[in-house]
Amino acid sequence: MEAGGANLTVETPDGARLAIGADPARARARFRNARGLRALLRGDHLALAEAYLRGEVDLAGDLRQALRVTDFLDMGKPSRLREAVHWLRYVVDRRRLDRRSVEAHYDRPPEFFLAWLDPSRSYTHGFYASADDSLAAAQRRKLQYAIDALGLRPGMDALDVGCGWGSFLEFAGTRGIRVHGITLSRAQHDFVAERIRTQGLPCTVTLVDFFDYRPPLAFDGAVFMGSLEHLPDYRRVAAFLARRLKPAARVYADFVTSREGRLAGAFLRKHIFPGVTGYVELGRLVGALARAGFDPSTLGDDTRSSAWTVRDWASALQRHGERLAERHGERAVRAFLLYLWSAHHFLATGRTQAYHLVAGRAS
Repeated sequence: MEAGGANLTVETPDGARLAIGADPARARARFRNARGLRALLRGDHLALAEAYLRGEVDLAGDLRQALRVTDFLDMGKPSRLREAVHWLRYVVDRRRLDRRSVEAHYDRPPEFFLAWLDPSRSYTHGFYASADDSLAAAQRRKLQYAIDALGLRPGMDALDVGCGWGSFLEFAGTRGIRVHGITLSRAQHDFVAERIRTQGLPCTVTLVDFFDYRPPLAFDGAVFMGSLEHLPDYRRVAAFLARRLKPAARVYADFVTSREGRLAGAFLRKHIFPGVTGYVELGRLVGALARAGFDPSTLGDDTRSSAWTVRDWASALQRHGERLAERHGERAVRAFLLYLWSAHHFLATGRTQAYHLVAGRAS
């Protein structure tokens, strides 16, 4: 652990303390019983994470220090056979798995997310000018970039796939762009519908599965902000765009990928996105778009910006954690803290990467 740069104090159930690193006071991991400690000693990532969710392990201080330990644990990576079985289940039972993932992650009171997202409510990475840039400025910069990259103007129609809490829809809608958002989350649909009504936006939101969506119009552009992780059938995504976009229309997408494989680790699959969510396969995505007649004009590496985004989300969640735990449960707060700080660690150490892509029809 110390070789990995961790600085923390580990406290065992009998009160013994083990100081790790040059500054062990930066973080503390307190094991309340032997079960959690055994999980650490055998390097079982999932068991250790679940001990934390149950309150058998308490973390205090700079949680990033504790997350450095994951570099030395078994992260539960699936074998090729297990990954193939997982995607076969997706092909056979996609709708149920999609609903399960959305309900488990997104269908909770909006206030839980709004406490740690920036005022735009964007739930994908922003574009940071520097490490100390503000989250709000980074998100505004990304939203404006998407509008400019697609060449959207007032009166145009844009599709927002997986519109989340309405960040792009409202940002573009206040500029006269008619954004048509779709989502599988009832909580998000109702929240965005109310924003459209109260803000008088020239926009719509529909509760529908992307692959069941039959829009009555052609679009001047489409955005996928953090939604391609939920849409692994890139061929069908690209075919939809070829049918539903106007000839001069372009596509913007941002996403997280990994060189270690598409499927996320055991903790994410079980407790954060228990469905078909996974890392985007960049090569397959670009290939599917090319076969449907789209050429990427821009591919930008946003890994540092994504790391800083989840850092700022996690810091805000940690600040509001006690209040959110009272209203939404301690387990939910712990799960999201572990998810966000782990995501930051993986991005900051290069185990995962983030990109944005802009593509238009081949000339």
